[in-house]
This record gives sequence, structure tokens and C-alpha cells, in this order.
Amino acid sequence: MSIIFKRVLLILLLIFSINGCGSVNYANLHTIEDNPKISKLTKMLIELGGNPNEARELAVLAVSHSKELANEYHLVSPPLYHNFLVNSGKRKRGLCFHFVEDLTKEIKSRNFKSFDFRWGRANADKLNEHNVIVVLKKGSKDFKNGIILDAWRHSGKLYFTKVKDDPEYNFVPWAEGDRRMATY
Repeated sequence: MSIIFKRVLLILLLIFSINGCGSVNYANLHTIEDNPKISKLTKMLIELGGNPNEARELAVLAVSHSKELANEYHLVSPPLYHNFLVNSGKRKRGLCFHFVEDLTKEIKSRNFKSFDFRWGRANADKLNEHNVIVVLKKGSKDFKNGIILDAWRHSGKLYFTKVKDDPEYNFVPWAEGDRRMATY
């Protein structure tokens, strides 16, 4: 092993230990601390044009099920380190598209009438590709005003914003014919 390789390895180990790489475990899937987040997401979903009861149900589901998936995946933080564990075979699931698949499955089981759900994708086929669920008003094609549901970005703590307001990614709809379905 070269001296440079050993130094890089040591630096990476120090970074991960300083950042507190550790398992994420959400003992409670819905806590009092979640209420402001659920209220804000509910309001955004109503403004999108959703039925208020469905908006609240979707907000609670998205926040709590994101945590449930993090527990199921035995997620570690930061998310990029968890990606390394999945890609090296140490974990089975927990990449961003796993969150999209599994959260979408749960959402579809509820049969929401006032929303459509699309697969959002940024940096297609690149190392930093990222996938999310985008919520649209039923029948809408206005993707940029849709709301991102991103359970991966903060290790199971749901991140959401309008597509056009995301400071980190420029999401586009997954194109028809790609390896994953673009609509649900």
C-alpha cells in the first residue's frame, strides 16, 4: 500500500468518524417535532390543488413512511456513505431510487384522487444522479411547480420543496422508455 493511499484512507476514516457516521434509527415514526413539517407540507399540497383531507393524509404518510424506510434499510448517515455500503454489497437497499420505489408503492396503496405522482430525475446517468417523487395536481402537466418528496437527502427525514425551488438539483420528469417508469 502506498503512503498516499494510506493517508487518503486515514483522512476518509477521520472525516466519517467526525461526521458521526452511524445508523439512523427512528423509534417514533410520528413525533411532535414532525407536526410543523406535516403542516407545511399539507399547506403546500392544498395550494397545489389537492383535497385538504388527502393533503393531510399524504403529508403524514410521506413524513412517517420515510422514517420507516430508513429503519428498514438500516440507513447510516450521511446518505453518500450509505450509498457506498449498498454499492459494495454491505446493505441491500437505501439508494435514492429505492426510496422512490418503496414510498411510491405505499402512496399508491392509498389511491389518492386529487394528486398525480411522477418520477423526478436530476443528473441522469451521472455519479450524482438523484431521484425523487414529484407530486402534481391531478391532471396537471406543470412539473416545475410540483412538490418534491425526497426521503434520501436527509437520511429518512423527508425533504420537500417545489421542483423549481430546489437549491441543489434541477429535476426533470423521467423520460418515457427509460429503465424505470416515469408515471405511476
